[in-house]
Amino acid sequence: MAGVAALALLANPALSSATVDGYMQAFKMPGGTIKVELTGISSPTLVGCQVVVAETFGRDVHRGEVVLTGSPGAGTYTTPPLNTDWGYRVSATCIDADGETVLPPSPDTPQLGSAGSADIGLQTLGFLLGS
Repeated sequence: MAGVAALALLANPALSSATVDGYMQAFKMPGGTIKVELTGISSPTLVGCQVVVAETFGRDVHRGEVVLTGSPGAGTYTTPPLNTDWGYRVSATCIDADGETVLPPSPDTPQLGSAGSADIGLQTLGFLLGS
């Protein structure tokens, strides 16, 4: 019966409040890749974390599990080379016994604003990356 309850939480994370702590940060890298770093990941019942990098209009989507090391955990996911003319949304989620948590951006993430700022702009669902 416990397995059914755990499966229900994975299928419908809204059944419970999630308790994973941590942050994500995304970087546009040379060669057209996006590197996503997860830091400060902690939960006594952590199952795992994944990253989704999706082109703004859905033409290209990349998903990957992030292997975490340390306590609290940290890990990195890097996409294959992407179309540098497109914008991408980046999101990271972690699952524990309480459900799914969408990781917020790191407080160190540069904000889009002035012409000289980094080209990573904070959005509600993640980050928009583009040229």
